[in-house]
Amino acid sequence: MDRKSRASRAASLDETNEEVNLWKQICSSLLKLENVQKESESIVTSVNKLHMSVDGGEGMSSSTSYKLKELYSEGISASSTESKTITDVIEKLSVLIALRNASENTSDPRRKKRKTEADDLKITSGPHAAKKSKLQNGGIIPIGTSVAAKQPKQKDKTEEWILAAVISYNSDKNKYHVEDVDQDETGTRQKYLVPPKNVIPIPSVAEVRQMPEISAHTDVLALYPGTTCFYNAIVITPPSKNKDAASAGCYKVQFEDDNDETKVVTAIHVLEKSKSK
Repeated sequence: MDRKSRASRAASLDETNEEVNLWKQICSSLLKLENVQKESESIVTSVNKLHMSVDGGEGMSSSTSYKLKELYSEGISASSTESKTITDVIEKLSVLIALRNASENTSDPRRKKRKTEADDLKITSGPHAAKKSKLQNGGIIPIGTSVAAKQPKQKDKTEEWILAAVISYNSDKNKYHVEDVDQDETGTRQKYLVPPKNVIPIPSVAEVRQMPEISAHTDVLALYPGTTCFYNAIVITPPSKNKDAASAGCYKVQFEDDNDETKVVTAIHVLEKSKSK
């Protein structure tokens, strides 16, 4: 069955509410990052001043020692916040880039209709460490996490894996409520209730750096360039062997039914299939 690509709608940044909102979130996070970094610099300065004030002969007083411990604790907290904010910005930028590509690349007819076999897909997000790092509270994916989600069966529509975000978890039904990052023809972002087996956390850039690389000739599920849909593909060149400076750190893959063309996909959007059937 032919399937409509999610890159079929062209719009400018100002006309696309989801992109505008995402950009505002990124700007807000960058402002937060700037403030956190200023706080960290202030803490480091205070620590250095305290160390310089210590008399080598008399040693460190209990009050100075207590103050240093407080500053170290504040520094650790600020460093953790800074790291989380940077990761958040990177993930949001990855989604924004995918949305911009989807709105700009509308001329290729292959991006308007693609044939896949999503019903038969069984996948994981590559090495288990990356997937586990996204989980909390007994294996629950945190709200706001970017995921690949398989849409529920709908009349006259084929199931497909889409780029989405977790907005809640229903413990009674053991299902996730996810929101499509893309808008439909009416300008609405659809929401779906899906079981855990149909929700795959997308690793952050930092997590990908710690993960074993997916080797060449491996079957994967990858985000098709210019869309917000994941499709069957095979790895042609992993990042470590990709010598193209323009696509450094990315995978080169071949999608099914794509005339054997090689496409470049960011590492966080290449998900390894499970070996189990």
